[in-house]
Amino acid sequence: MKDKSFEEINIVKILILTLSFISVCTALILFLLLPTLKAYKELGIRENSQIALLNATKAKLNTSEVKLAQLRSENNKSLEQFQNSFSEKNFQVFLSQFFKKIQIKAIKNQNESYLKHTLLVNAYLDTPKNLYDFIDALQNYDNLIKMDYPLKLKAQKSGIELSFVAKIYGEK
Repeated sequence: MKDKSFEEINIVKILILTLSFISVCTALILFLLLPTLKAYKELGIRENSQIALLNATKAKLNTSEVKLAQLRSENNKSLEQFQNSFSEKNFQVFLSQFFKKIQIKAIKNQNESYLKHTLLVNAYLDTPKNLYDFIDALQNYDNLIKMDYPLKLKAQKSGIELSFVAKIYGEK
């Protein structure tokens, strides 16, 4: 007995079946992979945009840190003044270097951030130069003090009467 199975092989039929099987497999692979590839591309685009946003935010942060360091170095004296505790006696001694007959009255604080004390100062001065010297020296005082307007100056026989509001700022 001889095997005749190879004699009945139709090569064209096998070729057509093989090509159709390969094309069906290719179509299934493409239909399954295309959505995944599309999602992969979208994720890549989203990741790139997030990286760009992160880099821009880091650049802004670095710029802000540089500005903050610059402001701290420029305003170091004011920051130190801001942290010191206030003594009314020391302030009176400081005022006595420039003025005579000093009277200090505490006023109710306004709702202002970091405002610790509000004082009404009444004093006499000999010359306006004393007032200007006081304003210049106030920058180097231990506390952060703002002279609030209006400054009331009134000529008297014994000198110039001065009245102003001093606001002392600090940490609460």
